[in-house]
Amino acid sequence: MKNIFLLLLILILVPALGSAQGGVLRKLKDKVKERVDQRTEEGMDKGLDKAEDKVKGKGKAKGDDTEDEPKTEPVAKTSTAKADTAPASQGLKSYSRYDFVPGDQIVYAEDFEQDVIGEFPLKWFTNNRGETVTIEGQSNKWMRMYHGSRFVSPALKKLPDNFTLEFDAIIHFNLKEEEKGYVNPTLNFHLLDLRPTDANGRSYMQNQDALADAQFKVYPGEVGESQLEFQSEEKGAIYLNGSQKAVPKLDSYNGKVFHVAIWVQKERIRCWINSEKIYDLPKGIPASAKFNRLSFDINTSVINEEKIGMYVTNIKVAQGAPDMRSKLITEGKLVTSGILFDVNSDKIKPESYGVIKEIASVLTENSTVKVKVVGHTDSDGDAAKNLDLSKRRAASVKAMLASEFKIDASRMETDGLGETKPVADNATKEGKLQNRRVEFIKQ
Repeated sequence: MKNIFLLLLILILVPALGSAQGGVLRKLKDKVKERVDQRTEEGMDKGLDKAEDKVKGKGKAKGDDTEDEPKTEPVAKTSTAKADTAPASQGLKSYSRYDFVPGDQIVYAEDFEQDVIGEFPLKWFTNNRGETVTIEGQSNKWMRMYHGSRFVSPALKKLPDNFTLEFDAIIHFNLKEEEKGYVNPTLNFHLLDLRPTDANGRSYMQNQDALADAQFKVYPGEVGESQLEFQSEEKGAIYLNGSQKAVPKLDSYNGKVFHVAIWVQKERIRCWINSEKIYDLPKGIPASAKFNRLSFDINTSVINEEKIGMYVTNIKVAQGAPDMRSKLITEGKLVTSGILFDVNSDKIKPESYGVIKEIASVLTENSTVKVKVVGHTDSDGDAAKNLDLSKRRAASVKAMLASEFKIDASRMETDGLGETKPVADNATKEGKLQNRRVEFIKQ
C-alpha cells in the first residue's frame, strides 16, 4: 500500500518538473501509471478470488460421502437455536447393547441434497408448509417441518415382510417457564399402507382411511422424561395401542441430533432411539400390512416458530436383514452398508455397533476363519482421496474388532478399493449408499 501511495505522489509531482525533460518524464509517468494499474488489478483479482472461493466452498476436502457444503444458516432461518452433535457419552461403548442390523438392499434414501435452501423438498408432499434448511454444526441438509402439518414421502414399492428404516431427527424448543409442562411439541412418524385416493377422489394428504398405519409419537420432555408411544391401525380401527415408554436420555437432546431405527419382521416391530431399544412388539402390526409410504405429523400448540423446530434427514429404508453367518462362512463373502462413518472420515459412527457386533460373533464362533476387510466408496470426490479413505476405513473396522471384541488382529488383513468396484448406480442416492460398503472376504 505504501508503494502505491509513493507512485501516486510521483504522478502528481512529475508535471511540475518542467517540460525540458518532457520525453523522459513522459516515459516515467507512463511507466508509473502502468504499475499502479497493475497493482490495482491484482488487488481486485485477489478480492474476487476470495469471494468466489466462499461461494464455491473452494479448499474443502471431498471424500466419498461429501459434496461442497451449502452455506450454513441458523436453524430454519428464523431460529437462534443451534444443533449439536451427540454428547461424548453417546460413543461406541454406550451402544454395547445395540442389536439393530440394517437391511442389506437399499430401496429408498433421502438426504434432501438436491433441494434448494428455503424451498419445500420437491419429492415430498405436505398439506401446509415446510422447507429445506441447513443447520449450524451439521454438514447436510434437513427438512424443517412446521406445526399442524403432514409430510408424506414419495410412493415406495410395497415393502417386504422384513425391512429396516432409519432417520436422524432434531426437535428444539425454547419455552418460557410458565409454558413448560403442558406444551408438548410432538413428532409423529408413520409407516403407511396408503391408497392414492379414496372413493371420493380426495388425495392421500386428506385421506385418513389408511389400509394400515404404524405410528410412533415422540414427546420430548423439558420437564420430566421424554416419552415414545406406539399405535397401529388397520383400516381406520385400532389394531394395537402400545403404552408410553420413557426415553430418559432424550431429555438432554433438545436441539441435538438423535437417531431413530425401526425393524419390521412381518408382525413384529422394534424401535431404537440412539442406543436404547424402546419397543419390541411381536404382534405390533397387522399381518396384511404392505407399507408403501412414510410420513411425519407435527403437533404443538406453540405457534411461535422461534420456539419450536422439528427436522429430519438421512432417511434410509432397506429390505432384508442379512444372514451374516451364512454369507461369511458358507458363501465366503459378507457385504454390508450398515457400517457407517463420519463424513470424509474413518471414524466409525456409534449406530454401526450392532452390525460389527454380529460380525464379531461370527468370527468368535469360527475361531479358525481369517478374513480380508475391504473398504469401498461411491464416486463422489477425488478418486485418489477415495482410495485412501477406503483403506483407512477398513483399518478402522479391523481395529474395532480387535480392541472392542478381542478378535485376533492376525486373523484380519485390510485393503481399500475406493470407487473402482461399484455394485450399484452412483447416479442415485440409493446406489451411492450401496456402494459405500465394507466387505468381509473369507481367506
